[in-house]
Amino acid sequence: MNHLHDFQVPFTFLNLTSSRDASFSPSTVLASWGLSRDDSNTSAGSVVGLEDGSVILLRRSEMQGKRNSPTKPSSPRLSPAALSRTSLSATASRSNSPSGSHISHISPFSVTQRSRVVSGITSEQVEAPKNYVDFDDEPEKLKDMLKGRGPRERTSLDSHREKDVKIPAPAESSPSGRKRKEPPRSMLSATASPALSPLSVSVPPSPKGPSHFQFSRDLEFVCHVIPPSLGQAHRVSGIELLHGNELSAVLQQSLAILSNQDGKLFTSVTIADTSLSSSGGVKHSQSMHDIWLWTHLRSYVVGESNLLLASATIAPESVSASLGDSDETSKDRCRVVLLELRTSHLIGTLEAALEPIGQWFCNGLPQTVGLHYTENQSLVFYSLTSDSKFAVQHLHILPKVHNVATPTKEPQESQLNLNLGALGPLPNLFKSKLKSPNDGMSLEPTFKLDRVRLDDVSIIGDTSPQASLLEYNCSPIGDSLKGVGWSGKELTAFDYANGRFTSLFSYPLCDVFRAQWLDHNTIAVILEDRCELYNAVSVDASGEEIAPSAAAGPVLIQPRLLKTISIASYDTIEFSTALQLLIVDCNHQITKYAWYEKTPRSPKDGVQTIWRRPRSPQKSSAEVTAMLALDLESIILGYSDGHLRQSSFLNLCDEQFSLDDCSSCSDFALDGKIVSLHLAKNERTNTKYLIGGGDDGSIAIWTTDLKLCARWIVFTTSLFQIAQFPDVKGDPLQGAILCVSEDGTIAVIALDGFQFLYVVPGSPFPLQRVCLGKDDLLLVYIDQRVRLWDVRTREFRRTLSMDKAEELFAQGGWSDIPLLSSKTPLNRSLNIVSARSRSLDVACTVSLDLNNFISDSLLVIKALSTNEKQTKNIFLAREHLRSALSFLLTPGLNRDIDDVCFERLGVKRANSSVGFVKDGFVSLYHYLQPEHCWSLSGDVSAAHALAIVAILRALSVFEELSENTSTVIAFYATGLAGPVGPAYKPPNLAFLARRWFESSSELRHSVRLLFDAAVIRLTDEETNAIVDEWQHQLPCLQPTADKESALAALSLFLCGYLAADKYSMLSTSALTDIAKSITMYLHEEDSVHRVLAIDLCSRGFHVWQHYIDALDILRSLFSLATNSKKESINAQNVSAQARLATLHIASTNTPLFMTTLGLDILNPTSTEQRKSVMQIVALLIKKARLRFLYSNLPKLMEAVVKSLDPNSTSNRDAVLDTATEILGHVVKTFPTVDFHMSSQRLAVGTSEGAMVMYDLKTAIRLYVLEGHKKCISACSFSPDGRRLVTLSLEESVVLVWKVGTSLVSFFNPGAPPRQGHSGSEPFKTLSFNVGDAGNMSLAETLQFVRFEWTADRSVKLKIRDSTLTFST
Repeated sequence: MNHLHDFQVPFTFLNLTSSRDASFSPSTVLASWGLSRDDSNTSAGSVVGLEDGSVILLRRSEMQGKRNSPTKPSSPRLSPAALSRTSLSATASRSNSPSGSHISHISPFSVTQRSRVVSGITSEQVEAPKNYVDFDDEPEKLKDMLKGRGPRERTSLDSHREKDVKIPAPAESSPSGRKRKEPPRSMLSATASPALSPLSVSVPPSPKGPSHFQFSRDLEFVCHVIPPSLGQAHRVSGIELLHGNELSAVLQQSLAILSNQDGKLFTSVTIADTSLSSSGGVKHSQSMHDIWLWTHLRSYVVGESNLLLASATIAPESVSASLGDSDETSKDRCRVVLLELRTSHLIGTLEAALEPIGQWFCNGLPQTVGLHYTENQSLVFYSLTSDSKFAVQHLHILPKVHNVATPTKEPQESQLNLNLGALGPLPNLFKSKLKSPNDGMSLEPTFKLDRVRLDDVSIIGDTSPQASLLEYNCSPIGDSLKGVGWSGKELTAFDYANGRFTSLFSYPLCDVFRAQWLDHNTIAVILEDRCELYNAVSVDASGEEIAPSAAAGPVLIQPRLLKTISIASYDTIEFSTALQLLIVDCNHQITKYAWYEKTPRSPKDGVQTIWRRPRSPQKSSAEVTAMLALDLESIILGYSDGHLRQSSFLNLCDEQFSLDDCSSCSDFALDGKIVSLHLAKNERTNTKYLIGGGDDGSIAIWTTDLKLCARWIVFTTSLFQIAQFPDVKGDPLQGAILCVSEDGTIAVIALDGFQFLYVVPGSPFPLQRVCLGKDDLLLVYIDQRVRLWDVRTREFRRTLSMDKAEELFAQGGWSDIPLLSSKTPLNRSLNIVSARSRSLDVACTVSLDLNNFISDSLLVIKALSTNEKQTKNIFLAREHLRSALSFLLTPGLNRDIDDVCFERLGVKRANSSVGFVKDGFVSLYHYLQPEHCWSLSGDVSAAHALAIVAILRALSVFEELSENTSTVIAFYATGLAGPVGPAYKPPNLAFLARRWFESSSELRHSVRLLFDAAVIRLTDEETNAIVDEWQHQLPCLQPTADKESALAALSLFLCGYLAADKYSMLSTSALTDIAKSITMYLHEEDSVHRVLAIDLCSRGFHVWQHYIDALDILRSLFSLATNSKKESINAQNVSAQARLATLHIASTNTPLFMTTLGLDILNPTSTEQRKSVMQIVALLIKKARLRFLYSNLPKLMEAVVKSLDPNSTSNRDAVLDTATEILGHVVKTFPTVDFHMSSQRLAVGTSEGAMVMYDLKTAIRLYVLEGHKKCISACSFSPDGRRLVTLSLEESVVLVWKVGTSLVSFFNPGAPPRQGHSGSEPFKTLSFNVGDAGNMSLAETLQFVRFEWTADRSVKLKIRDSTLTFST
């Protein structure tokens, strides 16, 4: 929270596809809760993990829940993770990328004959090589191949291919198809996984439109969660439900904690980057450079904490896996990371923090490792080795070392002490930083000591002495650990309890896909088309069933078949309770199979579809499959028909948008879908080109007006990234671009002439970095392998280690070539959500950076229009704001507000859906009713309302829209609770507070408006509860290291603003701590939270002045408001904020303010302070409110005059310019003050009727003229300076005073000149009567009253349209 963050608002254009379908990747994991037999649990839901790494959240709707019966407890969820049919074995799976023997007719570093071009389009297809080559094992043969092999020649490298390794066929989309058991494969090989099936989920219609879809009565679609990293390498491999089913832990290559209410991210950790010292096992030097496949996740509740255990196996393509070690256990090496999840409820909302606390390595199988409590409440880590040995180790968690100065409880005498400490945002300390070449490019992580200690390994049992099983599943049942293993012909079961291992039985059973213990006696076995339930019974030696207590001798356990349940084809299966299972089929339909004590009357009894994919009756001929936002006026759309089309933000916002509305369409179509789009530039001609990739592996180049220039079919996977080489003369790759496929294959293309040059073979692992030397191309892959190519000789030179690569970088001469994906932003406002998702809802979604969008729009709108183009841009910016608002509004809640929006504000209706973004995780929602978006969570409501209010405030700049925008703002800030009903989730205060820190100044005003509206709704009890929760996190109570923390600043924001508005309800100690924290931030020069302290000073100065030194605060504000040093200028704009705070305090706390100002002018501690105070006076004169200035003008003028004391030359010189500026502005603005240049006299009228005369040469007050009984309205010196006329409209009189030098003033300094008669009466009294024209406000006197001298003794007084002439 120390710098500005993007405020991204995702918009899904539902009108880009008439079918409104959103195809999903196949499912891999399922977790559910609350789906018990009575179906009455309104909080029931499911989380489905997908193969591309995204997640689907389904919940039972609240509106449906109201119609159901009261909630009953559901059966406990048994499965520690959802069951997937996909095997995660470590068998190698080679890439199908261009490499190896099929270098085809284009050698990797041989420039081919230029392709024939007809009408700018190549007619030849480039065939990519088909086989993977291991560069480490075959360097010499590869060199020979690259140098001498001709096109289409087969080489002897075929003999080195792995045999019998087949790429699985894509999953069948037919519901009747049965999913067969697949050969094991690696997740990191893009081509080894099934292609995405053409599955779709329809997007619900807008609130105003008719619905064509029928949702299941059980579950409804809530959101599709898109993580920052997508693709086969990031598939979801585990889901655990946590914290009473409020949270889901989702395992990919990272571990994310998601909300089961709205799908938002709480926190995430990249597990592979965990840099903790290992507790034992494999050394880091052997393991930390391997690529790990994180395949299993288990959760445990230990005390008040949740522990998550993630396990991984080495990818088959990794270095260690390819060494060919004769030790069979090496391939089964398992990496384990233990993480601690800390949760806390603050302001009624859940906060979560995730921290790795230990990692270690073992020879167990990833699916068979876990934690278990023993009878003496100690924690045991168990594992099953590849040779079926059951091993245990006692595990100890050490206390966490704290550096916070908050009271903590003494640790108990126990082996397990979690000591959670204070909740706070956890920085990712475990991610190694990739340095630039100039920094040495060090990739070696720094290890930290973990908190886990493991005892020695004990082998206590053998699960299958006669045969090695392929798969295992362990389930905690009560106080024991139940395990089941299976192979192609055998099912075996075992038990671990009270520190003893017992092998239960071995049973012949073929074609088992999955097995699991459901309770102490029941095992479920998943076969190809059915689920069989077995009861483990005790039998005697003859096989007769007996009670365990009645056995006289050894008791044998045998499985007895209880029930057979026919099941449909599925992708994922989960036992949600001991009495039911759920399956997700290839169409993403979720079916529940339940079995009870009673025999079903028909096979369909107990089978229920609880969610089915919505279907639309119509199908569109073309769907948007890729998008590239060049700017708001040019958005390029790639379609499933192979065409590119161009549109604009305004057109896409139109509810009636169709293909005919696109401004242009490409002249030729690709043969497949366009799945990626990029922008490249020919530096020589300064021409931009569109680079696109098709799902058939093709690459195409278009001009920006969509004319196809060239196309080739190069890859076996889709284009993913591009990199462009600099246009350096003499460089062998001058102006060329690298096109990188999803599997790392590189195609080198010259933009000049659109010439295909060559192919660089791929790697099993993704490309991480590209560096260019003089004649060398260096490719760094994610597995830390580095390959060096010679771009002049077109040879592969060698494979390097990272150490050798660092030595090369240290020699200098290397430059980084940035890899650009489709997600790389091309403008400040719009960006696509993901470059690798094939889901149509993702392809039709853009993310709007609201900070930049509003700032850029206001910059255009507020600019002075001097020509027709600028005027057009202003109106265009207004239309952009209206279009964005059309996405955000939720019509249907209030008819009057709808009329204001659509009729008066000119907002058009849009067919769209608004999502939510946090730390790169995007939640895409599909709302059926307008109130649904306000019923998800406080964070979603706050983000949605903030976006609406911010855009409405930007539109209010147009005067004709100002009143109506205020009406709509009031509704969305304070009026939603009634129309939405009891399900309404008001904006979360903590979310708004965080956004205040992370937003631009334009957005901060909207945040404050919503925050204040939410505070008003708080009761006294709620206010006290919030302050009590957060008070102990205030900065003044934190140790030095944590005073500037995000949590401390957030605490001050919440407590400070609540105290400013409701201070009478808070304790003295709370107010004192808040005031001290404000002072601390205000005085700390390096504080990044000074703006917060300044704003709180302005908001609650009347409160804080009773608990801290008020004069000290004012002086600090004076200094900050007038600080013009360059180093003090930053993004927070501290000086501007301090000036606004100064003006506010001056108008609300005038006596104290003026006293401080006067003291500092007369008795400054330094010249700098005097200058600062004088600048504050100048600021007040220019900016302060009229009434405040008028009543305090005499005091300000006296302070300014005294600052010009000639006895202090240095001080006078320092403030002379500022004082002159002040006096000039006052005399010009206020008719009650006048200055005579020749005599250096200053006359100041007061509201009491007195005239004060000053001599600026001596900086003293000469005398006071007292003739008026009421307020003086104006005064003026005669041209010769010997007369002063004063006017009081309330008295209807003009007084003439002699003010020239006389003998009386010479002999009696300070006395007024003699007026020509006895006493102090004025020289002349001139009465007048102008009737009602003399009745005017203070502001009107500045405009309609003035003196004009026609001669030294003749003056005209003008009052509105009346002119009076007087002789003086």
